[in-house]
Amino acid sequence: MLEAVFTTLMILVVVATLGFAALTWKKLYQGQR
Repeated sequence: MLEAVFTTLMILVVVATLGFAALTWKKLYQGQR
């Protein structure tokens, strides 16, 4: 059970990081145009 929770947390962190990076990149890209 603990392993499943840890894996879920890891996935959530990765997804959040990727989403944040995508948002930042999108804003930078739009600001440059």
